[in-house]
Amino acid sequence: MSMPSKVGRGRMERTIKYEDVRGGDFHVHTNYTDGENTIVEYCQRARQNSLRVIAFTEHMRKNLNYNYHDFLSDIHHAKSDFADLTILSGCEAKVLNIYGELDVPKEVLEQCDVVMGVFHSFKHKDKRNYLIALEAMLRNGIVSIWGHPTLFLNKHRIKLTEEEIKGIIDTCIKEQVLIERNLKYGLPAPSFIELAVKRGAKFVIGSDAHSIDELPTINRLKEEWEWINKMY
Repeated sequence: MSMPSKVGRGRMERTIKYEDVRGGDFHVHTNYTDGENTIVEYCQRARQNSLRVIAFTEHMRKNLNYNYHDFLSDIHHAKSDFADLTILSGCEAKVLNIYGELDVPKEVLEQCDVVMGVFHSFKHKDKRNYLIALEAMLRNGIVSIWGHPTLFLNKHRIKLTEEEIKGIIDTCIKEQVLIERNLKYGLPAPSFIELAVKRGAKFVIGSDAHSIDELPTINRLKEEWEWINKMY
């Protein structure tokens, strides 16, 4: 499989090598927002589950209702206490407009190892504007992971052609954006993954966990990666 040289954009590529991605969960939410557990509790469970990497991609808004510096401080302390884990700080930020702008303060972006771009309450519900916005988000130079891919399409019953899917995948490859295999929603679909794998796209796996009980074991990740590799 042909692969780009980098893991993802920004600080992420300086923190982790792509060969280590398979040992990690790249989509986790804590009690700083709508999760049930603390960073320490997640790290304890990650260790129990034999994970090697955990990325805290906390929900984000330009007007935050929690202290991101406290969040980063907790991660910093966890790195000292769990030296066997690679612990990444990050955010999950929604696309705001067709220009690919994310709902996240600039000063937060500068401190994230991982920036996950997603579609949530995007005001446009048609395919044309979605594709324009997605393209802009993937090209904005900030996003390292495309989170729960195609979820917005599924919710609004928007169908993509194979050529449109190939175009998205090729943009991810060119822009070195990783595609999340989201365990919570089972996305993207097998047909999408097969196209992406064959074209040389890179993946990460994210549980979208909101509690430690949703954190996968290393064996669960291995099963998922084996399934993805069969698509090649």
